[in-house]
Amino acid sequence: MILLTLSTILLPPPQISHSTSPPPLHRLRSRTRAQLRSQKRAVTCYVAHGSSRFVRRVQEQAFEDLKKAVPSVVSRGAPEGIQGKDRNMPIIIASVSGGSDSIALIDILHNIRCRVNVALDLHVIHFDHQLRGLESDGDREYVHHICRDIYNIPPSSLHTRYWCLESNPPKTSIGVQEKAREWRTFESEALVNKLQQESEGRSDVVVALGHHADDSVETILLKLLRGASITSLKGIDLKLTNKGLTKIRPLLSLSKAELQRYLNERNVSWREDSSNQKLKYNRNKIRNIVIPALAEVAGSPKALADRFGELDSEVRSLGDYVESELKSTHVEETADFIVRKEAAEFLERERLYRFVRRAKKGQTVTYKGIHEIWRQIDSAHAKLVDLKDDFFARVQKGRVSIITRSEKNQLDEIAK
Repeated sequence: MILLTLSTILLPPPQISHSTSPPPLHRLRSRTRAQLRSQKRAVTCYVAHGSSRFVRRVQEQAFEDLKKAVPSVVSRGAPEGIQGKDRNMPIIIASVSGGSDSIALIDILHNIRCRVNVALDLHVIHFDHQLRGLESDGDREYVHHICRDIYNIPPSSLHTRYWCLESNPPKTSIGVQEKAREWRTFESEALVNKLQQESEGRSDVVVALGHHADDSVETILLKLLRGASITSLKGIDLKLTNKGLTKIRPLLSLSKAELQRYLNERNVSWREDSSNQKLKYNRNKIRNIVIPALAEVAGSPKALADRFGELDSEVRSLGDYVESELKSTHVEETADFIVRKEAAEFLERERLYRFVRRAKKGQTVTYKGIHEIWRQIDSAHAKLVDLKDDFFARVQKGRVSIITRSEKNQLDEIAK
């Protein structure tokens, strides 16, 4: 067994690489020697005979999902514990907040890269939203500490981003959570592009997120409550590429309880985000009230996650069937949607959903919008349905066209 024991850890001031708009100096609080001593940890690299059966199972499950998402991590004949950087080696950027999910992610990825026949260049990105004062400072300092002192992430591979007005993406007419999500995506895309350029396009560059089975359950429940088509009632994707940014989630087969037990057995601590307990957000209500009640009925959190995992698999199979049926009918993609009276209503509504999603170029399509379009589908007079995000559906006599707000305004002027 390889045992890395830190007898004394003295956390130096954060050395931030590739950061934007650092916080004011008064936010960089000094920490006492006693506080730093309390963070001493013993971390072991993965060795088959040196960990508990449970720890090995968690690492094996995550490794299997990682190989599905990034097959190039398996490098035949590579030496154990690769230290050098091959330009063809996949680059995995772990998004680490300091919470149990992301700490489990970096711990598992670190141990995976110690294996024989594994090649990966591990980077870390930490997003400091600067919204929780000293809590945000503590999260950032802890992430820097474990990355440098425990997981041996070099300064050039540790990236910190600070949220401020100058770093916001162009779109700002949205809520704080959505703005923060867009900002993280914006910064992730920029980092991925930079690393791709440095590798001259030879390496796969992906962002790894710590989403787990419980997050997938939350997603399905939120879709169900907000309204969604049947084939949309699926959980989080293991791998998703959008506009050149590939995100992977190698922990999706594991529950939050399993990840926290894993960290406890590994003797690794994590940070708690107090905002996760605030019930003003719907996702927090689902997480802290609904899911615990459902888990009690199901028998355990794992039993609940397994059942929703089965549902997710069935929904994806149904989606594949719908796609094959639509392809077999040779329906031609046109500028407008024209309903087929002879086809099953279920397939036509699914085809309508795909048409609207394509017209909105990947932006959110709500069940309410699709339902309203279908309700107006046979209208003799043109009806406009607001699809949000400055898109509208013009519905008349079984035909649907998608127009933008500017096009709608032009039609309004003509009608005057």
